[in-house]
Amino acid sequence: MRNMNHLITIAFFVLSTNFYAQDKKDPQDEIVAVWITADETKVEIYKEGNVYLGNLINSEGVRNTKIEVLNLEYKEGKWVGKIYSKKRGKLLDVECQVEGDKLILEVTARFISADLEWSRAKS
Repeated sequence: MRNMNHLITIAFFVLSTNFYAQDKKDPQDEIVAVWITADETKVEIYKEGNVYLGNLINSEGVRNTKIEVLNLEYKEGKWVGKIYSKKRGKLLDVECQVEGDKLILEVTARFISADLEWSRAKS
């Protein structure tokens, strides 16, 4: 009977550790979501290998893979890379940080930078 209690305790410990490990998300992946820009455009950020890509979402909720809006890598606690500027028609440098349900983007064009704020879309 005592051995049975030990086996049950060990099984419970192993199962609870496994469930805890599955719930633990990599902080790098907190950017993976659908985001809403200031002009109500939806952008889905997803991970492919070690790169985070962002594509527009059309009105049917489908990712438009022909237009890559973001191309990011996670470095030193933030995401850095390129963002496509529709207004300028080219790629600009960008640094991103997630703060709760907000994505803060610092976009740099030569010596000028601007901050943008996107909101996480509700599921």
